[in-house]
Formats: sequence, C-alpha cells, structure tokens
Amino acid sequence: MIHYNFLKLTQAADAEAVLARCREVYAELEAELDFLHDAKVSRCITVRDSNADIMMVMRLDRPEQLSAYLQHPKHVALAQSLKDVVAARMSFDAE
Repeated sequence: MIHYNFLKLTQAADAEAVLARCREVYAELEAELDFLHDAKVSRCITVRDSNADIMMVMRLDRPEQLSAYLQHPKHVALAQSLKDVVAARMSFDAE
C-alpha cells in the first residue's frame, strides 16, 4: 500500500525547517519499522493556495500496518510538534 500525507503550512511557517524535520523523522521511521519502505519527503515548488506545501509518501507492506505507523511515538511527536504550523492536513492511501 502507498500512503501519502500532504501538509498545507501556515504563512508564518518555516517550510525549509519543516521539510528538514520531516525528512529526519521519516528516515528514522523507515529504519525502525520493517514494514515501512521508500519514505520520501518533498516540498512543493509552486506556491498556490490550492497546493500542499509538504508531501510525505511511503510504502507499507500491508494496509493493516497503517495503525502501527500512525501510533509510532516518532510519528505522534512529529505531528504534535507541527500542529501550530500546519493549516491543513490530508492523507491518501492507494494500492
């Protein structure tokens, strides 16, 4: 399963700092979770109201493992640390 996360940041957010932090955490998650692969974090290169600013995409071996990833302490801590700079969040899962 491919899992996508999209973040729309507030105007005051330091997008480069958010990008660096997300890349760091997702590398750690990929190293720790044997079912999470090919984690990539990207920043959108065009600025428009309708665009997300940050995208995280990864592959999970099975859909049932999504909960373990979402509840992992590093994922929870990242989400908590970004709550003041994220204006909107969306996720998407695909086969």
